[in-house]
Amino acid sequence: MRKPKVILDSGAYTAHRKGKKIDIDEYAEYVKKHGNEYEVCFNLDSIGNAKKSYTNWKYLQSLGVNTIPIYHVGTNEVFLRKYLRENDYIGLGAIANLETTQRLLGLSHIWKTYLTDKQGMPIIKVHGLGLTAVPIMIRYPWFSVDSFTPVISAVWGSILLPWLDSKGNFHFFKLGISKISDQGDHKVDMANSYQSLPERSKQIYNEMFKEYGFDLGAIAYQEKRDRRGKQGEVERKPKPMFDLIKPSDPNTSTLANSWETRMRWNLTVWTLLRRRLPIYPRLFVDKDNAYTEEINNYPKTIMYMGVSTTAHMNIFNLVKPKLDILISYAYLTDPINELIKEYIQ
Repeated sequence: MRKPKVILDSGAYTAHRKGKKIDIDEYAEYVKKHGNEYEVCFNLDSIGNAKKSYTNWKYLQSLGVNTIPIYHVGTNEVFLRKYLRENDYIGLGAIANLETTQRLLGLSHIWKTYLTDKQGMPIIKVHGLGLTAVPIMIRYPWFSVDSFTPVISAVWGSILLPWLDSKGNFHFFKLGISKISDQGDHKVDMANSYQSLPERSKQIYNEMFKEYGFDLGAIAYQEKRDRRGKQGEVERKPKPMFDLIKPSDPNTSTLANSWETRMRWNLTVWTLLRRRLPIYPRLFVDKDNAYTEEINNYPKTIMYMGVSTTAHMNIFNLVKPKLDILISYAYLTDPINELIKEYIQ
């Protein structure tokens, strides 16, 4: 069994979101000292600023620090062409920030124009940063991708579920997110609630949970008090569509009452998706459903799961086979570093 891979992200997106700034010289010093501990390290990009991102990349090179350049989809393509002339591995970022139609148009343009040959085969290794949509992961021949979806959705009370067809077959290329926490509202008309699924579907999913060693637990409707509207009128909350039931036993970790259990489930689902990915390298076919799910041992797109805390690392250790991970420079601490070193042994 191969050792899991670890890559280092600069943390530029995290810092940008929090209104902070990462010192490029400090980042350079860290990569100089620890870069050999990672599969690759990414450039300190500047969100939405192609020129600054390129300048940072060249500056790091001048310091003897090798990083993977990142091009943000929708920015000046002059800098993408520069990267392609100077490197054989690039990252595509800002994917999640685009509306679905723009995302497909932008990515298809980039892949057709720059990243594949006339037959549609990739001519360079391409990493998709923050790639959460499975259909986009399948549609384009990525060498590698990363995602925080399994972690974030678990914390916010949801789990990943493969789509279930009328014959009872699971489809992992159509993963959905279903709210399952016993701390959330669950109404009949709430499309993303586990409680809204047909009884037959819930029965099949429950059997899947048990097969992989998980307990659903009790999902209780959370009743709220009436509140006053803008005109002073009382807005009455609709009568619960589900009977109130006893919550899960707090001494037993279930999908309903534990974000750690939900995260472990989500990571397990990710390993099942990984087994079904199409072979890499493969042709870029600009349409959905170009590839079907097939379990095999051929090389596949490398899927890195994002981690940011020691709690995450402890949960990763419970999932087999082990997943490849991405750690952001913005989240690095000595305790996380130690756990990562233990994880990859």
